[in-house]
Amino acid sequence: MSADEEFGRRNIDEWTELLDRLELDADRILTAAPGTADTAVIEPWTPPSTPLPVHLADRARRVIERQRLAMERARTDLDDLRQHLGAVDRIPGTRRPDAPAYLDVDG
Repeated sequence: MSADEEFGRRNIDEWTELLDRLELDADRILTAAPGTADTAVIEPWTPPSTPLPVHLADRARRVIERQRLAMERARTDLDDLRQHLGAVDRIPGTRRPDAPAYLDVDG
């Protein structure tokens, strides 16, 4: 194998490994039950120093779309969590046992 062929193979392997990882991260969020995706386990990444091989461009586009869907899902989960926390904040603290208590569940 020539040096150029070996470089090309390493380039393809690097990009394939990165795309695999990004796809797995997105799938982890998309397949989790609502509100349970652990985005803290997603490690920062840097792209390989070489250009994306042309034959991986379509796959990269699909991975980008998966990531976009995962970001929307994470944003929705965060919004839901904020809404739940807001509801919890509206629950009155301790009260006298003889005092009436009402909870506005319609918010």
